[in-house]
Amino acid sequence: MKIKELGHLAFRCRVLDESVRFYRDVMGFEKAFDLYYGDLLDSLKDRRDLDKAYLESLEKMRDKVWITYFKMPNGTFIELFDGAGASKLNVPGNEDFNYQHMSFVVEDIFAACEELKSKGVPIDSEPKMGMEHTWQMWTHDPDGNKIEFMQYTERSFQVVGRN
Repeated sequence: MKIKELGHLAFRCRVLDESVRFYRDVMGFEKAFDLYYGDLLDSLKDRRDLDKAYLESLEKMRDKVWITYFKMPNGTFIELFDGAGASKLNVPGNEDFNYQHMSFVVEDIFAACEELKSKGVPIDSEPKMGMEHTWQMWTHDPDGNKIEFMQYTERSFQVVGRN
């Protein structure tokens, strides 16, 4: 199997609108499209194995955004799932908020740090040189998901390997 590229990162958000604002206004990503609970319901219309109460709860949320997609500059997508609405569906796993971190490469980590600060974003770790000879700093989104920013150097393992 040969992986071509990262397709998307998916997050279940406690407050979808806060996360949408963060990824749009702070990170500067382009909103691609939304999927609605009605889209999910329509895709399940032929399923006979689903609980009637589940389908009725989807119907009540038909016009509510289920997933917002953002497109990153390289074509990778970020999917933001409405966790608050999903938690009302009584489906195992809908209450989970699982994730480690994502990393974005920037040209100037110090400028990126100042821009984030100017937008009121808390910096969890100021820029510092990492063990792999790459500048790194950390912040988080409104749901507490860790976000790393990296600036490669001539010696970065990500650029030259580890020899």
